[in-house]
Amino acid sequence: MWAMVIGCGSVGEGLARRLSTQGHTVTVVDRDPGSLDRLGTAFGGRTVAGTGFDRGVLEEAGIGEADAVAAVTGSDEVNAVVARLATRRFRVPRVVARMYDPRQADLYRRLGVLTISPVAWGIGRLSELLTLRDVGTVVSLGSGQVDLVEVEVPALLAGRQTGELEAAGELRVVAVTRGGRTFVPDPPAVFARGDLIHVVVAAGAGARLQALLGG
Repeated sequence: MWAMVIGCGSVGEGLARRLSTQGHTVTVVDRDPGSLDRLGTAFGGRTVAGTGFDRGVLEEAGIGEADAVAAVTGSDEVNAVVARLATRRFRVPRVVARMYDPRQADLYRRLGVLTISPVAWGIGRLSELLTLRDVGTVVSLGSGQVDLVEVEVPALLAGRQTGELEAAGELRVVAVTRGGRTFVPDPPAVFARGDLIHVVVAAGAGARLQALLGG
């Protein structure tokens, strides 16, 4: 995959290094040459100094051939412009923009741009750490609106059907690990003592999950 990272702050730098280490072709664009210099000579990708929302700079960086673009500058406005250009003008197959303002993230998501909001994700994660016991988040989807969590089946649910831990639009059991084997349960699957289950949880449904688990 050929990926372009627009913005070489701490996130952009880390993302570029990881993608390069994974074997992807990476081009990093930042208006500050000093930021690009932090990548060092060991970085296997290409760097381009210039404004990330300038069409000429993007074309010089090769956006027309890119498979993916990540807009991670420190400005929501710049990231939004880059994402729209990459999506509409250059037809990049996969575009992700970081948005600090959750409202902006929601707006551009409705316009078809994949966004991630560290603020929304952080609020959701902090709330979970403070209120949910014995539940671990595997991954957050979108900007924290949906989490995939894992939890060991409590004794009170052993022998009960998986549907008893589900609620339409809020909770859904998507996988069970039992005896070292992970499978997708088909109704009417039954929990066994010691099962590790993975549950998709919508934002705001954490307390309901905790109640169904007996917490």
